[in-house]
Amino acid sequence: MKCDINRAENHLVKATLIVNGAEIKDVPCKIYLPERTHEKPHLVFKPTKDDGVRVMGAHKGVFKAVFHGFGKEIQTAFEAPEVYFSGGSTKHWGDDISETTVHGEPQNLLVVHPFRGGEEAHSTHLVFWLSPNKFLTPCSMRSTSYTGKVDYECVRTIKFTIKELGNIDFQKHFRSKSTTNGDLLQWSYLVGCAEMDVPASDAKFIQDNLLEDIDDFLLIAGFAARQRTACLGWTATDNSAHVTYYRGNYSFPDGKNSDLNDCVVDIQDFEQFIEVCYPSFLKYENKLALRNALYSAVPSKANTIETTFLHTFAGLETLILDFRRTENLELVMPPTEFTEFRKALQGFISKSETPKLEPSQRASIYSKLGELNRVSLREAFEFFCKSYAIDLSDLWPVFGNKDVVGLVEIRNKLIHGDPFPHEIYEALFVANEHLKYILERVLVRVLGWDVIKTKVTPAFLAMYCTAIRDLSRLQESLKEYLLSAPKVSARDTSVTKDCCPA
Repeated sequence: MKCDINRAENHLVKATLIVNGAEIKDVPCKIYLPERTHEKPHLVFKPTKDDGVRVMGAHKGVFKAVFHGFGKEIQTAFEAPEVYFSGGSTKHWGDDISETTVHGEPQNLLVVHPFRGGEEAHSTHLVFWLSPNKFLTPCSMRSTSYTGKVDYECVRTIKFTIKELGNIDFQKHFRSKSTTNGDLLQWSYLVGCAEMDVPASDAKFIQDNLLEDIDDFLLIAGFAARQRTACLGWTATDNSAHVTYYRGNYSFPDGKNSDLNDCVVDIQDFEQFIEVCYPSFLKYENKLALRNALYSAVPSKANTIETTFLHTFAGLETLILDFRRTENLELVMPPTEFTEFRKALQGFISKSETPKLEPSQRASIYSKLGELNRVSLREAFEFFCKSYAIDLSDLWPVFGNKDVVGLVEIRNKLIHGDPFPHEIYEALFVANEHLKYILERVLVRVLGWDVIKTKVTPAFLAMYCTAIRDLSRLQESLKEYLLSAPKVSARDTSVTKDCCPA
C-alpha cells in the first residue's frame, strides 16, 4: 500500500541521485515516511529541468540524503540502494521558468538517527514489524475508565526461538495521531522484539543474516494460521543510533483471514506445532522447494480460480520432484542400459510393417523415446505418499482413472490456456479446494506433524467442508464436459507429458 502524501512531508532535504552511473547532487526532495507499517515510503523530487530529463529518462537510481541539524551535525541520514522513478512532469510558467516533479518509490530505505556522543554499543534492541497473524498476536484485555482513558493488559505472551536470532518476543505495539478535527486516532500492529550484540547501524548484517530466518519462521506460522505473514521492516536501537529500515522489493501480505476457525491447526496446538515443524523445516535439505510449496499453500493475495489452481499444483509438484531426485526415482534404468534398450526399440520401429510408418512418423516417435526412461509423476507421487504415510483417499484424486477426472488433467488443460466454461466453474472451484487440502496434508506430513491434530483430517472435512459433500456429482459433470470437449492434438499431449508426466 502506498504512503499517503496528501499531508505534510516528514523531511525536506537536498538529495543525491545516482542515475546511469552519474551523480546528480542537491536535488530538492520531500520524504514521506509511512504512518503504518504496511505502507511504503514515498519521495517527491524537484530537480531542475535538465536534471529532470536525466532522471525521467531512467527507470531507477540510487538515493542518498543527509539532514543537518544545528552546528552542522548530521541529524538524520537516508539511503536507498534502489529508487524507482514514476510520474514525472514539468510545468512551464514562462520563459526559462519551469517546475519539474518526479515521484520515487525507494526500496530498502534506511533511515539513521545518530545519537550525539553515543558510547560504543553493547546490545541492540530490535523491533521487527510483522504483518497480521492471528496466532502470533498476544491476547490482551482492554479497559476503559470513566474519564475515557483506555488501558491494555497483556494476558498471554508468545515467545519462540528463531535460529540465529535467538529468543523473539511477539508483542502488540501502538501508534497514534491527531486527526484534522482534533480527535486522537490509535492503532495497533504486530511486532517481534529481540536483543542482539550487533550494531544498530549494521543493517546489512541484519538483512543478510537474520531476515531469511525470520521469513522462514513466519512462513511456518503463516501456514498454520492460513494467513501469509511477513516481516515489513524494523527498527534497531543501541547507544549510538536509532535505525529504521523499510523493506522494499517485496509484496506485503494483505493481512486478511482473522478467523480463528479457518486454520490448519487449532490455536491450542500452535506452539507445539511450531516446536515440531520449525526444526523439521531447518533440517529439510532443499529449503527452496519447501518454501515454494508453503508459499503456494498460503498465497499473499487473492487470484483468479485458474491461477490459484495452477499455483497450488505447482507447489505440490515441486515437493514430488524434489522427492523424486532425493530418492533416485528420476530414471527407470541407468542411462547406459537405456541407450542399448533405445537402440533396440529404434530397430523394431524402423522395421515395422504393421502398421507401415512414414519417415516423419518414425522421427516423431524416436524423439519421444527418451520419455520412456523417466519415472512418471504418478509413480513418484505414489512412492511419496507411501513414504510420508499420507492418506488422500477421501479427496479428489490427483491422478484420475476411467471413472474420475484427476486434478492433473485439470491442471494440464489450464496450463495450455484451454478455459473452462462458466457452467463448469462450480466443479473447478471444488477441485481447487480439494487440491488445497491435499497440499496442506502433504506439507503437514513433510514437516513431521500428525494430520489427526489438524483441520484437514478426513473426519473434520467430512463434517464441516461443503466441498466434500457434492464431490461425486461435480466429478461426473466435469467428466462429461471433458469427454464432450475437443481432444487435444498429439503435439499438445506430448508437451503435457513433458511438463507433468503421469
